[in-house]
Amino acid sequence: MTGNLVLRLAVDLAPYERGGRRRPLTDGYRASLSFGRRRGNDEPVVHDAVLVLEDVAELPPGGRATTRAWVLLPEQLPRSLAVGSVVTLLERDRIVGRARVIELLVDPTPSPLNDIAAAKSRILSPHRD
Repeated sequence: MTGNLVLRLAVDLAPYERGGRRRPLTDGYRASLSFGRRRGNDEPVVHDAVLVLEDVAELPPGGRATTRAWVLLPEQLPRSLAVGSVVTLLERDRIVGRARVIELLVDPTPSPLNDIAAAKSRILSPHRD
């Protein structure tokens, strides 16, 4: 794969009253994503990604939005990752949201997050294995 793997996600944040975030999620949020795998001590395996909101400036607790997630180490993602996969957003050991993978994309731009405004709407290519 040439370029950066980007997961397009439909994200639902948990309401604050149910253990969600206190503050809205904004562009550049460093997400810890779990695809359900666990280590031997039952600790979840997490993958880091940087989220950019497509159509809104912020996502409040209890809200829903489409995001783009630039995955930091894509070679460590589960091989079973596909459109429709469910992802859990974690902050430490707390679940703050869930997401569904809408698309797997590639961004060929070097340093793609240097310009967040451009990253929100940049045309991305479909990911091919």
